Amino acid sequence: MLLVHVSGRERTFETTVLVPPHEIPTSDDLGYFTDYTRHAEKLLGLQPSAYFYAGRAHPGFGVVAMAFAPHCEADHTGSVTPFDTGGLVHPERFIKIRPTDLGSEADLVAYGQASQLSLGQWREVFAQILAAYFLTDEEYWTGRPKSIDHEGLYELNHDWRAWTFEVRFHEGQSIHQREAWCADEPTMESLRRLLDAQSTTPPGDPPTPLERFLQGPRSLAPAGTPEFCERLEQWIREQVML
Repeated sequence: MLLVHVSGRERTFETTVLVPPHEIPTSDDLGYFTDYTRHAEKLLGLQPSAYFYAGRAHPGFGVVAMAFAPHCEADHTGSVTPFDTGGLVHPERFIKIRPTDLGSEADLVAYGQASQLSLGQWREVFAQILAAYFLTDEEYWTGRPKSIDHEGLYELNHDWRAWTFEVRFHEGQSIHQREAWCADEPTMESLRRLLDAQSTTPPGDPPTPLERFLQGPRSLAPAGTPEFCERLEQWIREQVML
């Protein structure tokens, strides 16, 4: 399963492309992540991290969706949780579990901490979850878990972030190491304008960061699309033969 990050909500994606270090940063970057992220990390005892979902892309986090190959994990330390940690401990309790849907913040924190997995073990657990709670692997994208779990995580929630694995790297991840990407139309137009405004790179010189990004892998929708998340997820499903 590829890892997905959606960028461009708090900081423009153009800035990420143009300004070093050209990476998805950890939450230590105050301009990229919200205080809600850092609040969740503090409550759960998590290190500042760069965040990814396993195979899913949510448009609420920006305007560009990028997919990264599984082997990129070898370059990182980190941890994984089988749901969105920010939603679990957010003041509005976007993710509910029992009995803590009526319990204390301490109960939620204890559940979140007990649910953490290592980068080395999460894929095995992910496969077990797919086998136990989904009729087909495809329903990880198109449906929802069918069985009722003890904590009510699948029964009480309707947002797929309640059953999508959240992968966290303690180090930044270069955007140039992506396997595929897709963006909305305004972002693609903005990137093209920036490229047109750059001076032509002399023969033999290395490409600029923007040139390097646009040269490949190329966007799955060169003109951009409002369904950029759906398009990237479609590509991922094709890679895993679904």
